[in-house]
Amino acid sequence: MFNRFLVLAFLVVFLVCVFPVAGNGEPLSGPDDPAGLKVPLQKSARLILEDHPEKAVPILKTLLKAYPDYAMVHFLLGLAYGKLDENEKAVIEERKALVLNPKSEAARVSLGIALGNTGHFRQEIRSERQALALNPKDEMAWEAIGWAYASRGNWRLARASEEKALKIRNSDPSAHMILGVALAHLGFPEEGMTEEKEASRLDPDDRGVKRAISWIATLLHPVKEGEGTGQGHFNPLLSPENGPNLPGVPSPDVPVNPNNNGNGTLRAPVGH
Repeated sequence: MFNRFLVLAFLVVFLVCVFPVAGNGEPLSGPDDPAGLKVPLQKSARLILEDHPEKAVPILKTLLKAYPDYAMVHFLLGLAYGKLDENEKAVIEERKALVLNPKSEAARVSLGIALGNTGHFRQEIRSERQALALNPKDEMAWEAIGWAYASRGNWRLARASEEKALKIRNSDPSAHMILGVALAHLGFPEEGMTEEKEASRLDPDDRGVKRAISWIATLLHPVKEGEGTGQGHFNPLLSPENGPNLPGVPSPDVPVNPNNNGNGTLRAPVGH
């Protein structure tokens, strides 16, 4: 399953050369900002968007030395750290961004994801709720809060959250995936499979979706007694990335997925 920060369609809704804004219309820089801020901000944002966060980090660190009080610099640095799976650093930077700009939806969502990636799901839920208080139609906040509820095994709230996310943006494969697993857990495997197939259509390479499809298939077509290995309750957020066992069954022979962040949970964004 992919790392939640790998694609920035959920937060960085900008085409750097054309629309220089970060999540939910927040400008990368304003007309009153120092002249030396705009170009490196756009360059670092482009590098993050193009999946080169390691190249953006030194640029942003240099900017912080010259402009330590700019929320957007901290936000982008936190986002870069998140993509590099350095979630503790991401939490620190997004919190600094919010001290400087408490009304930043993007930083609220990003902070929540980083908190969830370090296993603090209740704090993630709180952060995403704060983002939704700023904008009830923030699709990524709904998607992220659904992830947090799913990570805690609260399938009813996970379902409700992802359904709200998909009403806002129906092309979110992550929301379809979590919704499908939630529906299967709630006793609707056929509907769950429909959601997983849509998630697979939107993101054919995601292994988390493939595992979910395999698991729901066992619900729709149970193996005969004696043929199974006792897979228990499947939660795609608590599964190894690869392995010989049935979906959702950890294998002692498989190394822990690096996206687990040491807390046994896999996280993912809206993308590859």
